[in-house]
Order: sequence, then structure tokens, then C-alpha cells
Amino acid sequence: MAARFAHAAARNWRLKVIALLVACGMWVGVVYARNPPAIATVQVPVQTLGLASDLVLLPTIPGGSAGGTIAVKVAGVRSNVRSPNVASELSAYADLSSIKGPGRYSVPVHVIKTDSNVELWSVPTHASLLVDKLVTASLPVHVQVASGQLPPTGYSWSSSKTTVSPATVTVRAPSSVITQLEPVVTISLAQARSSVQVTEDVSLLHQGGLGAHITFSPSVVTVNAVITSQTSERTVVVYVVTSGQPASGFQVVGIQSSPLTVIVTGASGTITSLSSIDTQAVNLNGLTKTTSYQLPLVLPSGVTASTATVTVVVDIAPVSIATPTPSPSPTP
Repeated sequence: MAARFAHAAARNWRLKVIALLVACGMWVGVVYARNPPAIATVQVPVQTLGLASDLVLLPTIPGGSAGGTIAVKVAGVRSNVRSPNVASELSAYADLSSIKGPGRYSVPVHVIKTDSNVELWSVPTHASLLVDKLVTASLPVHVQVASGQLPPTGYSWSSSKTTVSPATVTVRAPSSVITQLEPVVTISLAQARSSVQVTEDVSLLHQGGLGAHITFSPSVVTVNAVITSQTSERTVVVYVVTSGQPASGFQVVGIQSSPLTVIVTGASGTITSLSSIDTQAVNLNGLTKTTSYQLPLVLPSGVTASTATVTVVVDIAPVSIATPTPSPSPTP
């Protein structure tokens, strides 16, 4: 029986092998038609080891990672190489223990793959890194007033007399950026009519995207802001403004304001030029009797007065008609 089976199996064996190969090829063709082989490029972050504590890696592009990334090509069927998880199965590291100072370096990179469904097709052997040295400097704190928060009209902020305590902060940063850094404290003086003392946080301007590598102390300072008054005051006469005429047969015999004078306050240049303050105009048209008014004062911009309104009395009387004097009789 065994001999007959072996004889049957050996009969036309070449055709049977060809048929098997064709069948396998068709099966592979059907499988790969739906999920063909593919190659994909994956950006893998480079982890760095052994860098000295007084050195720091800088991004090679603004906003980039300090260690940078390398482009690794992986091969496999399309569903595997294009899987969103493929990047998490790859890692790269570089040993920087031999770097002793700042500069640009090309260092060996090692790539590790943990996904058995893909193969490393093309792997960079080196990565370009930019290394800088961390340095320490004492930088002066500058004071600025927030936009729209200057003192009220008639008062000014003296930046030259304003002091900060402490006056400097100690900054540790990469040497390439430390000369550009500017410690700033921002204050609001919108309600300040006299010198004020405030405690505010310090901000560090012009960090160039390297904030993760920059530290400074202290982070809070006290500002003594000097406010100077630019106002003055003086006593001026109230001038009553009129328009129109009383009714026919009547006349104005007097106009009296109460108070007669007011104290005005404002910018020195404006106040020194004032000798009187007008009232809103009184309309005299058609008046037949004495009338009292409450009139607002017309004040220049930025000027205030000891009172906003005054009482004005307009005295009206009939026009006097003179009695004719009789002519003397002629002497006979």
C-alpha cells in the first residue's frame, strides 16, 4: 500500500510542484492586494544621556526639542508600518558623556525596536546636536507701567526716582541668550495720586524659547513708585454769560452770581492762564421780572472747581420814562 501511495505521489511531481507554487502565489497575491508591503518614515525623539550639569542642549529649530529627532524608515505590511503605535515602539538614544564644552556636535545614535511586526529599513547613525554652557549673571530689574494705567491727569510717574528692592535678580541661563534677557516688573498707577509701594512678580523678557533652561531669583520684588503732582490752584472770578434781551419796556438793572469767585484746580500751565470762569449762557429773551438760575460752570478740560454750579440772579425792572418839564410862560 505504501509503495502504491509513493508511486502515485511521484507521478507527475513537476506539475504538482508547479500547481502548489501557483496556488501559494495566488494566496500571497490575494493577501498583499489588501495589505501590501510598505515603507514608512517615523520621526523618533533622541534621548540624551551623560551631559555635564553645566551644559545644556539647545533646540536646533525654534520650538523644537533639545535632543531633536531622527528620521527612521521601517518596513512591513502597510497596516503595521502606518499604525499610530509604531512610533511608540521605537526609541533612540545618544551618549553625550564625552562632550566637555559648548558647540555643535555629531554624535552616534542607537535605535531600539520593540515591534516584531516591522523591520528597521534605514537608520541614521549620527545626530547633530547644539550644546551651550549655563552661566550666571546679576541683571537689573526694570519697572514699566501697564498700558492705560498711568496716573490720573495732573500727576506724573517719575521713573528715574522709582526704586526696586532688590534692584537685581540672579539669572542662570544659556550663555547664548543671557545677554538678551530683561527682568521686568509691571505696575498699575491708574489711581495713584501720591507715591506708592507695591510688591509684584518679576517677568523675564526675550527668553528666545529657552524658558525651560532658565531660572532666576528672587521672583518677587518691591517697587517704590514716585508720583509727582503737576496741579496747581487759584481763585478766579465767575463771569456770567448772557444772550438775548428782556421784553420791550424792561431792562437788566443787575446780574449777581453766588459765589462771586471759585477755586479752580488743574495742570499748572492751564491754571496760570485763567483769570475767570464762564457760566453757561443765560437767555434773557422775554424777561419781565427778576429771575434766579442755577448755572453750571464751563470748565476747561482737566480743570475742576470748588463748585460745579453757581446761583445767578438777573434783576429786571421797567424802563423809566422821564416826565416832560413844562416850558416857562413868556414874561409880558
